Amino acid sequence: MKPTQKFYKMPQALFSDKYTQLSNDAKILYMLLLDRRSLSEKNHFNDENGNTVVLYSNDEVCRKIGCGHDKATKLFRELEGANLLRRHRQGKGKPSLIYVNFYEGEKSADKNAENSDTKTRETGVYECGKSACNKTDHNQIDDSHIYQSINYNQAEEQIKDQIEYTILTERYSEGVLLEIVHLLADTLCSGKEQIRIGQRSIPLSTFIQRISLLTAEHIEYVIEKLEKTPNKIHNMRAYLLTVLYNSIDTLDTDSLYGN
Repeated sequence: MKPTQKFYKMPQALFSDKYTQLSNDAKILYMLLLDRRSLSEKNHFNDENGNTVVLYSNDEVCRKIGCGHDKATKLFRELEGANLLRRHRQGKGKPSLIYVNFYEGEKSADKNAENSDTKTRETGVYECGKSACNKTDHNQIDDSHIYQSINYNQAEEQIKDQIEYTILTERYSEGVLLEIVHLLADTLCSGKEQIRIGQRSIPLSTFIQRISLLTAEHIEYVIEKLEKTPNKIHNMRAYLLTVLYNSIDTLDTDSLYGN
């Protein structure tokens, strides 16, 4: 059986007169953002108003398109100028939240895709099994029952898709990558109310929201950290889970200071 091939979809509308001012690289970036938006929709990564949010760093643009940071910034500005996206900056050390606007001819599914003053927050969750892990108000609802229907195989496949597993296997040992995927799937499907991260316990719902932000870039960062660790690690799974969880913040911080 031939392996299933995946393809990006490029909107024909980008080649109409309306978007002739866009460079080809900007059109490619928009295509990548549309693909990421689909993943965000699948995982219910929305702001408090129900609008789909995308995370896509300059580093990821540089890696995908093969350009420098200045070029990546320019491409984002091109798309903003064409009203194809808008960014909500969260502050120093945190990635911008990206709203991928609808190109001409596409039907909007978001509740309010044009509201640029929306106050946003990170609320991404995994959709696993037959019942989705729904976004909830944790002050009003006990989360302990929500994750009982999570399906392990589906969680594993979603993780692989999210971190671009096939591409990563071309650069890193598949054994290491599988260990990461299995560890995340095990934890997401554990059914525990609290997850141990370092010296503290956090709600499973918080862990799910956090892990839904992982990208291939974070996985590369974690593997490189493991390779540079000089000391013997006594509990690899606990250590790896902590590094994966913290990589959402530490990747951007290390990049900022050139570490």
